[in-house]
Amino acid sequence: MPVIAKTPAPWVVWTSELSPFGLKVILLCRYHGLRFRVLPEQGTTAERIRYSLRRELLTRGVLPLTWPRLTADDEFPLVPFLFGPDGENLYDSTAIAEWFDQRIEASRRLLPDDPVAHFVAALIDDYADEFGLYMVHHNRWKVSAQDNDASARLVRELGIPGLLKQPVMARWQRRQTERLPYLFSVAPDGFHLAGMPAGVQPPSRPGFPATHALLEDAFERLIGILDTLLQQRPFILGERMTLADAALYGQLGMNLSDPSACRWMQSRAPALHAWLLRLHRGDAALLQASGELRIDTALEPLLAEIGRVFVPLMQQNLLSYERWQAQGEILFNEPAFDAGRALYFGEIDGHEFCHVAKTFQAKVWRQRLSEWQALSEAARGKLAACLVNMED
Repeated sequence: MPVIAKTPAPWVVWTSELSPFGLKVILLCRYHGLRFRVLPEQGTTAERIRYSLRRELLTRGVLPLTWPRLTADDEFPLVPFLFGPDGENLYDSTAIAEWFDQRIEASRRLLPDDPVAHFVAALIDDYADEFGLYMVHHNRWKVSAQDNDASARLVRELGIPGLLKQPVMARWQRRQTERLPYLFSVAPDGFHLAGMPAGVQPPSRPGFPATHALLEDAFERLIGILDTLLQQRPFILGERMTLADAALYGQLGMNLSDPSACRWMQSRAPALHAWLLRLHRGDAALLQASGELRIDTALEPLLAEIGRVFVPLMQQNLLSYERWQAQGEILFNEPAFDAGRALYFGEIDGHEFCHVAKTFQAKVWRQRLSEWQALSEAARGKLAACLVNMED
C-alpha cells in the first residue's frame, strides 16, 4: 500500500480560507497529521509566484495532475490544490480525500469500506459540496451581506498592496454578488437590502422564480437536524470522522466568519456551532477519535432532508443535461448560464426554480446512482424510506 509522505518539508494547500472546499482540505490535512502551510496567505512573495505558476501550468495541462483523472465533465476551478513534498499535484477536495484513503488503514478511511456506510458518506459529501454550497454562499452574500468582511480578508490573503486594496475589494464583492443566481440564489423582484449599494444588492433574474425562501428554509432545517444529531454522537456517522463530516464542516464552517449567518446558526444550533469550532481549531482528540460507524435511525432526518431537496435537484439536473446533450448543446455550467443556454425549469419541495445543466453534478450523480444500484436489495429498502426519490 502506498503511504502519505510525512517529511520535514510541509505540504502546501493552495486555497483561500474563504472557500468551503479549502476549509475541507485543511481539515483533511489535520486529520492525517500533516505539516502544511496555506498559500497564498502564509507564503512569501517568491512562494506565491512559484506556486501560482505551478497551479497555472496544471490548469493548462503543461504539468500533470497526480490525482484525479479528469474527464470532459469535470470543472477545473482555481482552488483548492494540494501540493506534496514529493511533487504530488492533487486537486478537488473529494478526490484528495480519496487519494489519502488509498494510503491508510481501513479503520481510518473517510470513505468506509462497508458499502452502505460508503454510499451514505459519499451522498452526504455530494449534498454538502453541491447544495450546501448554494446555502452558505447565499448566507454570506445575502444574510451577511451587510457585515461580512470577506473582501478585506481576500486582499489580505493575496497580499494586495495599499492603493489596490479598495478596487480589488469592490470588484470581488460585486462579482460574488452577481454570481448568486448561478449559485441558486435568486432574489424576488424588487428585493432590496437597506444600506447596500445597487451594485451589491442580491439580484433577481428575469423569468427566474425566486429561491431565497427555498435556501433559507432548507438551511434552517439542516442546522436543526445536525444540532440534534451532534448532541447524540461526536460525528455524523458515529464515533469517528468520515468524509460526511469533512464536507459539512467545509461548507458550514465558511459561515463561521460571516457575522449574521454565524449568529443565526449559533442561536438555532449551538451544539452544531460548537462542533464546527472544535473542527476549525483542529481539536486533536476529536480528529483522532476512533470507533464504530452506525447507519441507524439517528441519521434518518438528515437522509430525509437530502431526499427532500438534493436528490430531486440531482435527478432533474441529470435529465436536463442528457436532454440538452441530445439536442447538440455543447455549452454548460457557468458560461452557459451567463449566455442563457442549457437552462431548465424544475421544482424542489414545492418551490419552482430555473437553473443551468451542470456537467460535474451529472457526473457525480451517475456515480452515486451506480453505487445505489450495487447495494443489496435489503440495504436499498432500508435507505429508501428516507431517500424516497432515489427510485424515481
